[in-house]
Amino acid sequence: MSLSPHIPVLPEEVIQLLSQTESSSSPKWFLDGTAGEGGHSRLILERFPDCHLILVDRDEVMLERAKANLPSGRQVFPYNLNFSEIDREVLDGIGCPGLDGVLVDLGVSLFHFLHSGRGFTFKQEEPLDMRLEPRLGIKTAADIVNTSSVLDLKKIFWDYGEERWALKIANNIIEVRRKKKFETNLDLAELVKGSIPRKLWPKDAHPATKVFQALRIEVNAELEHAEKGIRSLSSLINPGGVMACISFHSLEDRIVKWTFRDLKDQGDFSILTKKPILPTDEEIRSNRASRSAKLRGLRRILPIESIG
Repeated sequence: MSLSPHIPVLPEEVIQLLSQTESSSSPKWFLDGTAGEGGHSRLILERFPDCHLILVDRDEVMLERAKANLPSGRQVFPYNLNFSEIDREVLDGIGCPGLDGVLVDLGVSLFHFLHSGRGFTFKQEEPLDMRLEPRLGIKTAADIVNTSSVLDLKKIFWDYGEERWALKIANNIIEVRRKKKFETNLDLAELVKGSIPRKLWPKDAHPATKVFQALRIEVNAELEHAEKGIRSLSSLINPGGVMACISFHSLEDRIVKWTFRDLKDQGDFSILTKKPILPTDEEIRSNRASRSAKLRGLRRILPIESIG
């Protein structure tokens, strides 16, 4: 499939943050925990030509796309795993003494919305799936919509989508599914549209955007993996090494902010970004997918004897 090239968000800012690594390792080891289509990985390889790169993505389709978009002949170690599953055993298996730079991009790739066929989009009819790891056989979005109680649906839509019409949407789902189960993305999108007064539809987004976000988070346990992954990867960072995290909505950013703050309070890390780094107006104009991105970073503190 021939597709337009992927544009990574905050590209210069990510590389600037990772370049603040003070680790003495040579060659350096970097990990792209959510490889997507490999845009950020390519930039890392360009900036650090002698580095080793661990390439991770929970979606095997995306991992293959990332590998295809990276230059050949480089020390790249691909893993079809959730970034929260990377541990010391994985590093030991490839002779990695520790990580000098870690990038976690918590967003879902544009590929998923436009080309995956898994129901993330509103543009064409697709099965209501939303799984990032279909191989695991976990519940689909359709399973959740068709079997959850009204209170569980309300909680999902409110907690993960901050949808003010959560209860009405949940009640309408229960009523409709008594006659016909939800099978496609458009089945659900049309119900949500009909549940929200027309005059209150958002001006710059589809009315079902928050509900779809909430279901995707629930299906893939995204927030749980975000915190678990940040904490586990932080323990694998060498002294002086850096972690950079990109989030795309308030729930993700809150987890990154609080987890970074907790790691700092434990005394092993310093926060590199007092406030999140945001895309410039120019980047937003050229890459609309970047408009809600926030970048935060922290660095593992060097031992006192190594300073100076």
